[in-house]
Amino acid sequence: MPSAQRRLYAPHELHRLIAPRSIAIVGASAKPGSFSNRTLENLAHYQSDIHLVNPRYDELAGRPCHASLKALPAAPDCVVIALPWQAALDAVREAADAGAGGAIVYASGFSETGLSERIVLQDAMADIARDSGLRILGPNCLGIAHVALGAGLLFQMGYAQLPKPPGRVGLVSQSGALGYALLQGAHNGMAYTHLLTAGNSCDVDVLDLAHYLVQDPDCRSVACVFEAAGDAERLQALADAARERGKPVIVYKTAVGEAAAAAAQSHTGSLAGSSQAFEAAMRRGGFVRAHSLAELTEMADFFAKAPAPVAPGVAVMATSGGAAIMCADAGANHGIDLPQPHAEAQAVLDATVPEFGSPHNPCDITGQVLNSPEAFEACARAMLRDDHYGVLVLPQVTAGQVIADKRCPVVSALAREAGKPVCIVWLPHWLEGPGAITYMRDERIGFFRDTERCFRTLAAWQDWHRWRDTPRPTHAVGAPAGAPSPALALLRQQPQVITEQVAKQLVALYGLPVVQERVAASVREVEQQARGMPLPLVLKYDAPGIAHKTELGLVRVSLASADEVSRAAHQMLASLSEHAPGAGPGRFLLQPMEKGDFELVLGMKRDPVFGPLVMVGLGGVLIEMFGDVATELAPVDPSQAAAMLRRLKVYPLLQGYRGKPGVDLDALADLVARFSRMCMDLCNDVDEIDLNPVMARGNRFVAVDALIVRRPT
Repeated sequence: MPSAQRRLYAPHELHRLIAPRSIAIVGASAKPGSFSNRTLENLAHYQSDIHLVNPRYDELAGRPCHASLKALPAAPDCVVIALPWQAALDAVREAADAGAGGAIVYASGFSETGLSERIVLQDAMADIARDSGLRILGPNCLGIAHVALGAGLLFQMGYAQLPKPPGRVGLVSQSGALGYALLQGAHNGMAYTHLLTAGNSCDVDVLDLAHYLVQDPDCRSVACVFEAAGDAERLQALADAARERGKPVIVYKTAVGEAAAAAAQSHTGSLAGSSQAFEAAMRRGGFVRAHSLAELTEMADFFAKAPAPVAPGVAVMATSGGAAIMCADAGANHGIDLPQPHAEAQAVLDATVPEFGSPHNPCDITGQVLNSPEAFEACARAMLRDDHYGVLVLPQVTAGQVIADKRCPVVSALAREAGKPVCIVWLPHWLEGPGAITYMRDERIGFFRDTERCFRTLAAWQDWHRWRDTPRPTHAVGAPAGAPSPALALLRQQPQVITEQVAKQLVALYGLPVVQERVAASVREVEQQARGMPLPLVLKYDAPGIAHKTELGLVRVSLASADEVSRAAHQMLASLSEHAPGAGPGRFLLQPMEKGDFELVLGMKRDPVFGPLVMVGLGGVLIEMFGDVATELAPVDPSQAAAMLRRLKVYPLLQGYRGKPGVDLDALADLVARFSRMCMDLCNDVDEIDLNPVMARGNRFVAVDALIVRRPT
């Protein structure tokens, strides 16, 4: 069944596939280097039953070989299908008929080819999964590894030789090659519980696999490599399960480009794309984002080792002044506080650190400490005991096994004593130098090969625990409620690009503030309307199909008299005739010229996977120059809207800056929340909404322009 049409698989539905008590290899071969032979080699440490299936042989590798799955003494839990694409579908059907619990299909050549007949084959495989209950990984799948079971159900050579320490991080990847690249980190001290790869995901996908690991008691954190996120509801279900279990899920996503942004008709459509929607879904679900594969593994390992932070401050202790300064810079870059120690810890530092060092935070205890392990231990203990600090960072500038063998047990014991993690930042460019693995393997020590990655991880660690401690939003996040009937009736009478006048009417139906305006069908009528309005005025010509009027000269501001309004109206008609002769008849819109201390934008773009994505930020012409906007999935409540505002670069100005007035931020957050509710209601019928600019002054907000683009019918 296509994943978007079903719930996440429960762990018990995947157990026979991922933790099998018996395995069958279909397509067993005597050919050296074949996928089946590699699989058998990778099962060298597997202690349960392994069955070989190929009617051409009676025996292979000293094992009996069976003619078919039906010839086995009992139904196998997991079937590895090591056959070419032409034979894979029949083998999957045979596995289902035999009562197997799961199947791993190595063969490529299915939907990834783009060929219609191959897509049909993969769909047929999905039908077998749906109808039989056989859980299928692949096709085009590298396979999986369950480390504790010794079950290397994969065709990659060399798995049997990997170190296999007791695991703490579960690893999920759609790409088998990338997943195995990360698994080889076991040589450097990474301790994985599983590698689970999904391939083409005709049945089981990365969300199902991550959900399985979230429930696994041996897995303390989950590292995911996503290419696509599936669908919003299943992603949120994974997030809910992870939150309930207190299990951090760290995600690295490939394919984040925005190929479709150029086709957008509104500012929102140009600035809010699928990558922003994915980021918003990650924030809402409490997923931790990694910016590289290296960061993914370091983050996941740290989250698996670290308890919850007991204080926001970070202590830094280095034998190099330069390394200490690098940590201070990284802390500033990522919003990490490095407060000075309390009196008790300060007294220890003053008494211990040489006069040519720095007994502060960050602390330079100097290279002298190499000659005095007692001094190192005293300073580290003092800083870990200080309730300013939730973690101690120790940059290491020298690779050395002797140093690591002496220092690692001391550091680990101090971390256990304090109930706080310690981070090693490995600065030697001898990346695998002596001592690195010693620190990496320790259960209480986070290990990083980059200062920025260390502090970005600490910021993410603090944010994730704050998110866990924050009550969930009270509103329901899911299907739209549906537009009220007056709005829906008006909306469905309109062309795809709705005229500004009608767009404002729709917005007003939701109680959102829009400028009061008069409508005129002719120049003469607009002249008459102008004589009864306070000056200055704004004149627009609103014609169907024209999304951006400014480019055609159809917007004029600061008109100081009825005569200026008249001249502007004539000029607009002339411009329209020259530049858009095919435009349908429109109307003049005459508005008072609203004043504001800020011009803001409220926008929505409907993402095909995650639904309506709302945007708030700096509007007017500055939106194109600076792109200072914040996005979230709709709906948002006022607290979430306030968090959006805090992410804006212009936020200090909105608060009020150097005597200049700000805006009522509570009122603005409430406006964003109400706008998001409208977007949720209309998203089945609308692709884009732009309210730009929204003039803001104090607690008064007025939208003076509106654009709504309907979904194509």
